[in-house]
Amino acid sequence: MNPKNMDNMTQREKFQLLNSEVRSFYEYCKEVGMSDDDMDVICRPLMHAVRRATIKRWRNIFLICAVFVIFGYIVCQTDTFQWNAAAVGRLTLIKLLPFWNWTPLYYNKCIVERLPLQNFNSEPVSTNDCIACEAIQNIARISKTDHNEVLNHHLLRGAPVIVNDAYHDWATGEYNLTGLVSNDDRLRESVPCRILTNIRIGKQPMDLQEIVSRITESNIPSWFIHFQNCDLRAVKTFRVLAPRPYFLSPEIPPSHFNWLLLSKNYDTQRFKYLEFDIGLIIMTQLKGKNYIQLKPRMPCENICSPIKIELQQSETLVLSNSLWEFEYMPGKGENLAMITETDWVES
Repeated sequence: MNPKNMDNMTQREKFQLLNSEVRSFYEYCKEVGMSDDDMDVICRPLMHAVRRATIKRWRNIFLICAVFVIFGYIVCQTDTFQWNAAAVGRLTLIKLLPFWNWTPLYYNKCIVERLPLQNFNSEPVSTNDCIACEAIQNIARISKTDHNEVLNHHLLRGAPVIVNDAYHDWATGEYNLTGLVSNDDRLRESVPCRILTNIRIGKQPMDLQEIVSRITESNIPSWFIHFQNCDLRAVKTFRVLAPRPYFLSPEIPPSHFNWLLLSKNYDTQRFKYLEFDIGLIIMTQLKGKNYIQLKPRMPCENICSPIKIELQQSETLVLSNSLWEFEYMPGKGENLAMITETDWVES
């Protein structure tokens, strides 16, 4: 076969030519009386070459796939890719709203309900549990404390406690909420789970950047807003506002949700109810003051007395809310408080 003609042949034609030549060689070997073992010896170098070529081809395919996977993983870890992917995902979900209302799934804490919560709801607080709070009339204010005093002297008997120096090693100052949100691309896109405000908030859901913009750009002389962060990135970022108190034991895990309570010149006599998971609740008054009302849960409402607290700046309220429902009312002037929710079982 002329090599020039080979260059003009298609891949299929080359394969057919090679196949015919191999068949011709096989028939020739049979005609001269060669056995299968003899032909195996003669063709062994060719078979080895074919195997090596096959192994090399699959090795190259594996290496190319590995390179693409590694490259894709590196790209996916960059802030630019994650920000753009999140933006595209959010826009896609917003476009889907007319056809599929996915917001209930978004606001749910779990797609599948957790059995411990169901068990707690199906087995409400009994009157025997009310013994822990029947004699509590006021809340102690303590300082220079430790985990043992907070836990054994107060929480384990159902009593909330206020720590005056929870952040004694933390310098007080102005809280630049706008800067905190604006300096973190992922935080700006975070959407709070629960929000309540007297400011017109428009179409839900709103991300943190839009919420902060409404607060800072609003000309309303009197306003309040509170919202819950359930996005892990937002929860971690807002922990810088109120670091872990010094008296907490290392065995207590980090908070899984947190809340921000903000208000300015909001004069009201109505308390705002906040729904928490059952566990350890820590409220830190970062600026101004808030009025707290702890109401006994059923069936303890006729056995235990409600507790009213005025939480001043730099004070920290610590309680286990298994027996108490939580309400707050903003004080006058500018106020900022943070609340953390932590999984914790009294033992």
